[in-house]
Amino acid sequence: MHRLSFFLFGAFFCVAWSVGAPPSALAREFDFGPLISRREDVHGVTRLQVLGPFFERAVDDEGQSLTAVRPLVSRYEHPDVERYGMDIVWPLAHHKGFRDERRTRVLLAYYTRFDVNDPESPYRLRILPVYFQGRDREGETYRAVFPLGGTIHDILGQDRVFFVLFPIYGRAEINDITSHNVLWPFIARATGDDVYRFRIFPFYGQSRYRDHHNKKFIMWPFWSSAEWMYPTSQGSGYILFPIYGRIDLTDQQSWLFLPPFFRISQGTRQNAWLLPWPFFQRRTGEVNQTYVWPIAGQKRVPGVETRFFLWPLVHQERVERGDRISHRLYVLPFYYSDVHRERDDAPPPRAPDQPVPRGTMVSNYQKIWPLVSYRRQGDEARFRMLDLWPLQQSAPIERNYAPFWTLIQNTRIEDRSDTEILWGLYRREVRGEERTYTSLFPLVEWEREQTDSGERRRWALLKGLLGMEQDDTRRQYQALYFLRWGGRDRENLP
Repeated sequence: MHRLSFFLFGAFFCVAWSVGAPPSALAREFDFGPLISRREDVHGVTRLQVLGPFFERAVDDEGQSLTAVRPLVSRYEHPDVERYGMDIVWPLAHHKGFRDERRTRVLLAYYTRFDVNDPESPYRLRILPVYFQGRDREGETYRAVFPLGGTIHDILGQDRVFFVLFPIYGRAEINDITSHNVLWPFIARATGDDVYRFRIFPFYGQSRYRDHHNKKFIMWPFWSSAEWMYPTSQGSGYILFPIYGRIDLTDQQSWLFLPPFFRISQGTRQNAWLLPWPFFQRRTGEVNQTYVWPIAGQKRVPGVETRFFLWPLVHQERVERGDRISHRLYVLPFYYSDVHRERDDAPPPRAPDQPVPRGTMVSNYQKIWPLVSYRRQGDEARFRMLDLWPLQQSAPIERNYAPFWTLIQNTRIEDRSDTEILWGLYRREVRGEERTYTSLFPLVEWEREQTDSGERRRWALLKGLLGMEQDDTRRQYQALYFLRWGGRDRENLP
């Protein structure tokens, strides 16, 4: 117990010293496996790690940094864009700043100050779903206690919301549209330029928008009707639920039987057969779709093609946007693939039996959950095992939790690479032809480095119990950690 306490004290002393020490004092690299190490990774970021994933301090040449005492707290800084943030037992609490703006969240309490240098700047405090307070950009203050009453600005897509003893009365405003609700959602009325909505649910309701449409319902859902007056499509329709429905437009006609289960539509741009919905769906025209749900299905719209098999287990998607082609495939919950390519401007000639060129790889992400993941972005590739987070990479997860389950990781950028197993128990670093370093802590380590004066080689057993270091001119031996001899010119060695 005393030895463990002594070790922890020494480790955290090193941490405190490293955070407060000047950069010149931290220039030297060292490696004691999962206990404590300070290395420059393949990205040029200097990382101090203590007790495997529990503590990390990382700083790059531009001053961007990460300090983490996992899983309690982590802090990141990007001075070049004046951005910083801090996680506290994420997702319990988070604080971040961008230039003069500050945002803080603790559980469901959110506070935003838009300019900390201006005492009269807008701010927003929300303790969901109970308390709301703030000041908007016009300097108007507001406050509300749910469900008692008050006013809230900029919420739920509305400019202002006022309520008294919700759901007894509420008023919402957005642009020129004002909505009044009594015993929400039963009685409501909205008015504005070209907009009118009224309902006494479920007895009667009406909705008008400019001269584009006029919709009504009586004893919802049993009767509903609509008129459309769009420039390219006019007509009317009705539904007598659950018996029959009819829609007659200038460019499309639809018949509904036992709606919404059976529907047949014919039009100049689109045809559809739902027999019955959602189990069989067939559409042709601008949208081409064939679903035999939940067994298999395919849907095509310009630029997008999707397929599924045994919904929702297997899903595939292909998206074309300009010169970018994206392929996604997931097999829940075990496999996920996300590949992005760029079209080649002038694909090379090919023989008739050769496949069509697939374009230049932009990014490639593959995951077999929860075992491994592989990510390729430009010249950088990363392999990780294990990867317990079921989605793609998430910044808070990477900062606070991913290092705990990352037992094996390899990162490669062109001819430089880092390989790490069990948080540094095994470590290999390759920097092209300039340097290689390999360590199996605490048994053995060896290093080769190309310097201005030639090649330098070094090896050590048990971190210096035995060792040797040599370059093109000298050779030196080490024993019992502090005994050193040699150093003579290699030309004079026997």
